[in-house]
Amino acid sequence: MVIGEKTRNIIFFCIIIIVIFTISVVATKDFDLSDYPKPFVKENVLTSVIIVGENAKIGDMMGAIDIAASLEPQFEPSIIKLDTEIDSIKGKNIIVVGGPCVNTVAAEIMGWPQKCDQDFEPGKAKIKLFEDENFALLVAGYSVTDTTIACKILSNYKDYNFNGSEIETAGTVLDDMIIKKIK
Repeated sequence: MVIGEKTRNIIFFCIIIIVIFTISVVATKDFDLSDYPKPFVKENVLTSVIIVGENAKIGDMMGAIDIAASLEPQFEPSIIKLDTEIDSIKGKNIIVVGGPCVNTVAAEIMGWPQKCDQDFEPGKAKIKLFEDENFALLVAGYSVTDTTIACKILSNYKDYNFNGSEIETAGTVLDDMIIKKIK
């Protein structure tokens, strides 16, 4: 069977359209927690800022250090900032440790909730991915203990199969921890 030049050109054009469409779909894939630690790490280097509230308890800072160390064992301490040291989060991928009651950046990415603890339950924490022009990952719980557990889970991300844009964590530091997909 001989295919004419016009038919070959049409087939070639269709193949090019399919390839372009496929590439564009793959390139615009939304990130979710299954992609973690992307987009916060590039070529095994932490390229994001981890933000802890100035008024947070020490557990939040320890959690931030655990997260940083899990992403880049030789991380620079300057990668962890207090919320008061950040002028703007625009144009940055950030990991935010602690909820809006103790971290103004958490309050900002959550839309400045009227009650700072309105989206949190005692004994539970969340790891939630926000995507706008850049990415923000919130790691926060009702209490510092809840936040510490979420940080511990995130710092051991290789042990878990995260998916979706938000997961809920529960448990105690001494017992098994529970992870539940929310979105």
